[in-house]
Amino acid sequence: MTYRSKYTGRYSGIGAMLSRPWLQAKCVSAAERGKAIAEARSPRETGEYSRSFVVVPITKNVPFRGKPRRRASARLMNTSDHARIVEYGSGRTPRYAILSKTLDDLKAAHLA
Repeated sequence: MTYRSKYTGRYSGIGAMLSRPWLQAKCVSAAERGKAIAEARSPRETGEYSRSFVVVPITKNVPFRGKPRRRASARLMNTSDHARIVEYGSGRTPRYAILSKTLDDLKAAHLA
């Protein structure tokens, strides 16, 4: 004889959970792990680029059933003036793609 769970989730409860401060802290800690990886991957000519990574806690509007809902999140970004050139490259600078490779590393670590 097999037993089945009779649990049915409430969307309002799940939505409330996704905007709680403890989930925001988890998002920030995941972004901090990404920050460490990005700093290690960064080119070190002057060191300014690697010192310019910051983690910012944010709330995002995520649509659910046609209505935007506030969800906890965090953003890893680089505030250096030349961050776009380092990430995407230019005629004289090669494409390093630090943040793209960092995201790939985080996904691989999660799957392992």
